[in-house]
Amino acid sequence: MRILMIHLREIKYWAVEEAIENPPDPPSKYEGNECVAGFISVEEDDTPDLSHEAALELAQHANRFKLNCIVIYPFAHLSPSLAEPNKAINVLKSIEDELKKMGFNVNRAPFGWYKGFSITCPGHPMCELSRTITPPKGPFYIKDQNKLSIQDAINNKLLDSSLLINNPWDNESIGAQEKFGILSDGINNIGKFMIDTFMEFLIKENNEENLEIKHGNHKEIYGIDGLSSIIKSVLDYGRYLKDHGASIQGFIPGSDILLLPKISKKDDFDKEFNNIINGISNKLSEIKASSSEGFNINYDIDYDLNLILYKSRNNGFVLLGGYGNVRGNSLTFIGPIRNIISSLIDYGLILADNGITPSLPFWLSPYQVAIIPVKESHEEYAKNIFNELNSKGIRVYYDPPSKSLGTRIRVAGKSWVPMIVVVGDKEKESNTVNVRKRWKQGSQEVLTLDEFYNEIELLKSEGPLNKYLNPPVS
Repeated sequence: MRILMIHLREIKYWAVEEAIENPPDPPSKYEGNECVAGFISVEEDDTPDLSHEAALELAQHANRFKLNCIVIYPFAHLSPSLAEPNKAINVLKSIEDELKKMGFNVNRAPFGWYKGFSITCPGHPMCELSRTITPPKGPFYIKDQNKLSIQDAINNKLLDSSLLINNPWDNESIGAQEKFGILSDGINNIGKFMIDTFMEFLIKENNEENLEIKHGNHKEIYGIDGLSSIIKSVLDYGRYLKDHGASIQGFIPGSDILLLPKISKKDDFDKEFNNIINGISNKLSEIKASSSEGFNINYDIDYDLNLILYKSRNNGFVLLGGYGNVRGNSLTFIGPIRNIISSLIDYGLILADNGITPSLPFWLSPYQVAIIPVKESHEEYAKNIFNELNSKGIRVYYDPPSKSLGTRIRVAGKSWVPMIVVVGDKEKESNTVNVRKRWKQGSQEVLTLDEFYNEIELLKSEGPLNKYLNPPVS
């Protein structure tokens, strides 16, 4: 908000013609003497709570000259980034109300009109002052109508100090995520596949086929800055959400957010994520974010959200989604999707720390089957299996015997491949395969080719999505 304050001997104004369609004020005119006039531009980022500070500035300037008359004059020419008319008039009315409560005689010039005016200024050194009033940066924590800094909220045990961690991942988690294509500086082909696949899964689960694609402003996704940035993107589009959902794309690759016109609960998030990797709900928590209580960002309309956060192996918090309402619109948001994929992988490492082999669902795994021949003499048989699976739409890769068998099995294991198929002399002679299933820790099964293909078809049919990963590893 920008204000030019002038001590005037005389002021006269009159409405001439409409400057906007259906102006909120009727036309009027005014003549006054010995006033302070505030020429005010309300800007697009201004929040309603700035009205009080603006009123104080005008009151102080009037008190310098022991004046009781204040004129509020809308003046668009002080700023290149004006607020929309409804927001601007509400701020100006709020300034008027604040000054009247202080005992001033206030006249507010009509908003939305071209006006003629004449003024006489006495010209003394303190006659003119200008002020730029900006919203405090925040974010804040609101408790009992008091705004606390985030650090004060943490000191008072209203927020967990782990929210301040800007990098929630330890080195091992980062390394594991890189194997799935989630890179610190973006995503690769595998990462894009996982993020796109998970988004398609959510769209199908929520029957949202007509998504609008929006461009959000979230440039951070971790820590306090990430929370603030993501919430703002959600509010920017949630306020206009109607019958269909939207996909909000951020500046960081893979930081897409699915926005849905419905209310969920934490139990819904727990169930959804447990279906992906069992037990992850034990690491999920919930905090309140709103314009009146809890975590707060400066925003020009009321909102009330519950945020779902994952606590990582490194004890950092990662936002996975939330639900609530903004300007009366019910909404649920899921994402950023990149955060969800990273959290699933990170939780897998927590399971591994406790002796449990982590696995992703067959449908979500980038590569579903690894074909590993023991020796060169088994390659033809192995490649026939590879080609058959590939023709069935299975995401399969072939690892030739250029390294030891143990090394190749470990590589597939570290990449969380659900099924590792090893073929040697016995398998080749008997038309069988030796299968290690990741979800059956430590097991090995010998299956005929028919049994193996039937199980693959069953796994494929049980998944919500089936799609190629292009290009496949071969």
